[in-house]
Amino acid sequence: MVAHMSEQGGVQEEVERRLQQQEDFYGFRPFLAQFLSGYPDLFMAYTGLSGRLLVEPKHLTIKEMELAAVSASAALGSEHCLNVHVPQARKVGATKEEIIEAVMVGSLMAMTKGQSTAFRKLAGLD
Repeated sequence: MVAHMSEQGGVQEEVERRLQQQEDFYGFRPFLAQFLSGYPDLFMAYTGLSGRLLVEPKHLTIKEMELAAVSASAALGSEHCLNVHVPQARKVGATKEEIIEAVMVGSLMAMTKGQSTAFRKLAGLD
């Protein structure tokens, strides 16, 4: 029981460390991370993946990663993600024109996904 309580304290310390890392990176604690921090098992999995991809990308620069996040957020129509990643893209050096182009790429992908599916169905009728 004592080891379990000690382990719980270690988990809570790690949760707080990761929340602080996100606050240092973004300038605030994103809602999703803050919410999931109440569920440490889910929070640890979420922040492990998001930290690796968004905070410490291995093959993209931070600017490229933020532009990819803007593009994906636009494709998904995620206002909350855009509220995080558009300012962050600017913070890491993306120009307004680069962000506009990223939004247009994401929007085009979202638009053509529907067209691709619908037109294949239509072509199958012939």
